Formats: sequence, C-alpha cells, structure tokens
Amino acid sequence: MNNPQNTRFPEAEYKNQGLPEYSENPLISALPQIMSPIEVAKALSKRPHYQAEELNLPCHIRTHAINRLTRDFFVSQTNHILIEQKLSKLIRCSYLNRNPEKATFKRKLNSIRDLVQKEDLTTYIHDQADSPASSMTIAGISGAGKSTTTNLVLNTYPRVIYHPKYHMLQVPWLKVDCPHDGSLSDFCLSFFIALGRRLNIDYRAKYASGRPTIGKMMADVADLCLIHAVGLVVIDEFQHMSLAKSGGEKKMINFLVTLVNVVEVSVILIGTPKALRLFASEFRQARRASGDGSVVWDRLPKDESWEDFLEELWPYQWLHKIVERSEPLNNKLYELSQGVPDIVVKLFCLAQSRAILLADIPQEEALSPELLTQVFEDEFSIVKPMLDALRSGNRRKIEDCNDLIFPKLESNMINAVNQLIAKPLEKAKSIELGDPTETSIANTAIETITSMGIARDIAQPLITDALAKDPGLKLIQIIQLATTALTDTKGLKVKKPKPEYTSRKSWPQLSKNDLRKLYASKSGSMYESVVEQGINYPIEGLLAG
Repeated sequence: MNNPQNTRFPEAEYKNQGLPEYSENPLISALPQIMSPIEVAKALSKRPHYQAEELNLPCHIRTHAINRLTRDFFVSQTNHILIEQKLSKLIRCSYLNRNPEKATFKRKLNSIRDLVQKEDLTTYIHDQADSPASSMTIAGISGAGKSTTTNLVLNTYPRVIYHPKYHMLQVPWLKVDCPHDGSLSDFCLSFFIALGRRLNIDYRAKYASGRPTIGKMMADVADLCLIHAVGLVVIDEFQHMSLAKSGGEKKMINFLVTLVNVVEVSVILIGTPKALRLFASEFRQARRASGDGSVVWDRLPKDESWEDFLEELWPYQWLHKIVERSEPLNNKLYELSQGVPDIVVKLFCLAQSRAILLADIPQEEALSPELLTQVFEDEFSIVKPMLDALRSGNRRKIEDCNDLIFPKLESNMINAVNQLIAKPLEKAKSIELGDPTETSIANTAIETITSMGIARDIAQPLITDALAKDPGLKLIQIIQLATTALTDTKGLKVKKPKPEYTSRKSWPQLSKNDLRKLYASKSGSMYESVVEQGINYPIEGLLAG
C-alpha cells in the first residue's frame, strides 16, 4: 500500500463498468467507463483551430497557423479503434487478481513481493500460469502513427488516481522508451525516471544511486509496479533491443515475462516490423500463449480510408486560392507519401508554406502537383529510400529501411524559409538629387549610416539636409555632420543590435559576404582575399579629395 504525502492527485470515482468482476474491483471501477467504437472515434479525433479571417493575416503569420496541423490533426480509423479496445482490456485484466477489497489481496501482494525480491529474474517463470495480465505487440513503419495513436488512447485514462480508503496511488499506465543500446539497466533507469515524474518522487535517486546491480534494479521496478498498482507498461521503440549486447535481449524478454506472469502487469511492445518479428515469437513462447496478439500497422491503403483522410485534411488551407481536390492532386500526394500519414500532413503543410512565401500575388497561392513534387524533393530526401521500398512492395527492402530516423518539423515553426528557392528582396529606393555626383555621394552616405544600425527613414533626411547646406561636402564630412546631428537630436536613442556569438567552427557556414567566412576559407592572406572579392574600401578616392 502507498502512504502518499499529499492528495493533489484526483480522487477515485467508482463507476459501474458493466461487469461484476470489474465493478466490484476499486482499481478497475475507478477507471473511465468502457467506450463504444463511436465514442472512441470521437475521443481520438483531433482538428486544429481554423478561421477564415486568418487568411487576411500576413504571410509569415499564416505559416505558423499552418503548423497547427502537425499538432492537432488526427483522423480516427479502424486500426485506432482496435488499439483502444485491446488496450482497454489489457489494463482492466491486469487488475483482476489485485482487488484491495479482497482479504487475499494483501497476502498475495506480500507473497509476490517476496517472490520478486528473491527469485532470479533472468529466468523464465511459469508457476504463475493463472495471471490474467496479457501482452501485445504493435509493429509498423516509421510515421504510420503507432506511437501517436497509443499516446492518444493512453491519455483517455487518468495518469494517477488516489484511493483515500486504501491510501494508494494507482498508476493505470506508464510509457517508457526502450534505451538506444537496448540495455536492461538503462530501461530500469528510464522506468524510475518516468514513474518519478508521474508521482513527483525522485525514484531515480532512491533506486539508481550507488551503482545497484541489474538484479536489484529489476526487483525494484517490479516492486514499484505492485506498490503503485501499475496496470500497463508500454515500451516504445523496441527495435533498439536489436542493439543489446550479447544476451541482453534475452534478459529483457525474461524480465517482461516476469512482469506479466508474476507481477500481473500487462505489457505492450511498439516497434518496427523487423525488430518485433525477432522478439515477438520468443515473447509469445515465454508467455505460453499469444496474449492479445499483435497489430501490424501499415500505411493507408489507397481506398476509402485514403479518401476519408484527405477529405478531412483538405479544408485546412491558409491559402488565398483554395483549389478543389482533384485526381491529379490525390495521385501525386499518394505517390510521394505512399500513404504514410505523417508524411502526408507534413508535405501538405510545407507545400502551403512554400505557396504563400513564393507567391507574388495572392491568386498565386495554390497547391499543385508540381509544387508538391518540388517540396518533397527539397524536404523529404532522407525518407526517399523507405518510400521507394514501399513502392516496390519488397518486404525485405521495407524492413531494411524501417529503422530510418524520420524527419520531424519543429512544433512551433515550419522551417520552410531556409529551403526556399532564392527570391530577390525588394531593394531600398535610392534618392535623386539632380546632380549625378551629389546623388552618388548621398546614396553612399545613406548606405554607410544604415549599416551602422540607423534606420533609412532617419538617415536619408539627415544626408539630404547636410548636402542642401553645402553641396561640396566630401563623404567623410557628410557622415560626420549626419552622425553629429543624430546624437544632438533630443529623445532619439539608437538601439544597437545585440551581437550574436558564432563559434569559429561554424564560420564556413556563414553567408558569403561575411568576413569570418572569408577568413575561414582563404587560401592566401586576408588582404588578398578581400581584394579578390572586391570588397576593399576605395580609400584612394577619399584621400585624393
């Protein structure tokens, strides 16, 4: 039992779950009521905020609005409802033998804790064959929506429930990422951190300090699952187990089997098809049952599911010219994305940003097959091998590519500007004073002063006023008079831009006109490089005057 120091967590509200074995168990009846497929579809669906008035916003603001799609767009489909139903059963079944209302609960809790702390957790344990907890695997290619769907389903359940009567903090589910090296000790550490954050308790310091053995860490994980009534452990990115040191993956499988068979915690493994194919058979054999089976998460087929997805996505355009969805656009989107939802949404967003930023007039802001192709080639080259494999239908090629790191866009900004085709900026208008010499000197002086951080609309009248008083002034005299007048202007403060530090190793990536880049790439002396670039100041003309 827990003895929580505070009760800031929501207190349990016990509901009729429709079955006596559920409603009579406080750990189950405190969960949300079981949802119907229609209720699941409504609960999982997400749509971004959209207002037609936003089409009047400046283009750079609209590109931020477009990015809502990457955060707040989700279309419920059959696979998602299936996942929710399986996960709903996994959580509830794990509590069937853990009923705090039963007299056997405390005895069972103590006996299991004693077994966990004394048993060798690196061997299979089959003597708890009556465990109602189960297991499941979810396999699919990157970007298909495995983790997103699982997260949405998990978030329909409370994160923590406080039971005052039993002085217990119940954690219905906990999601842990598999360590990148497949290490069991790192997995235990990740578990301590995830559970500690959930409960605001520093379990990492309590259980992972002092270099404990792997056996002790595993026992502590199992113990915490019992103490906090953890119903489901979800392990994402399970393909990392293929990188485990010799025998490491066997220890991980054995430990997960212990959680299911002995501690009675259900387990879900999420990963790529190739990795889970290697582990799922051993996991099933260890469980002596298929558990709840596995869900193979594929891309969207080009059928009514694809049409429904685009039908929901298409209205969310922040463009002045919204084209109707057509067969060429449908085909091009599918050809480029191969039905991978993550790629479809991001391509749709980036194409809109590109259309907005490149349009000379509002009527040119429109999607087209050509624009989609260009954006895909610029932005998604890293996933081209995976998509080519999907097009080929070759299973081996697909499995060879499914560990590919998937490109992620920043959650707050679509970084489309850096990859845009160069578009000339509008040049500042020059002044014309009549006399060619005066005009040339005046515009040179304006450029010089604006480069010092003075706004052009301030610099221009200062220069023209100085030349109006004495047309024979030299360049250096004009600049001196203008800056003197500037400093004498009451209430006018020139705000100097805050310098930005750039590390020396980054100099070669600076713009071609930056002297630091010139210095980093010079082959001779700096003076020779400056002369070669034609950026040395014509001091001879100044001295001659």
